[in-house]
Amino acid sequence: MLPRPLLSLISFVVDGLGLVVAARNVFAPGTPLSFIPEDDVFQLHFGATTDPKMAFVFQLFGCCLGAVSAAKLVVVFGHREGTFLRQKLLFVFGAFGIALGKVVYGYSGLGLSVTGGFALMQAVEGAAMVADALRPRPSKSKTS
Repeated sequence: MLPRPLLSLISFVVDGLGLVVAARNVFAPGTPLSFIPEDDVFQLHFGATTDPKMAFVFQLFGCCLGAVSAAKLVVVFGHREGTFLRQKLLFVFGAFGIALGKVVYGYSGLGLSVTGGFALMQAVEGAAMVADALRPRPSKSKTS
């Protein structure tokens, strides 16, 4: 059964915005978004542009926010059948696991001896999820 139209509209707006904020946090932490009121004040307050540690925290948060927002969009707008919904969710979680691994790997504030294991763990799980999501799946037969 598909979600009600009001839920679809609200999820599209809220989680679509969540993806935009997540992308900003990952690729340009601290950059204010002009369409979010007082976002420049928020970014300045937490020092995302001036403190490399906070920029890293914003990137980590961006990966998590992106994964949750994308997963919610997949649930609301995904395929009706559970097999394909699971496949899409595996892809979403896998892609964001790879992104999280890349963000942690790229952080220069700590050595790879500290962050490398976590980065590798996230990237390997993400790659395994994406690989599983990309394998062919037969449709379930429809019963009357």
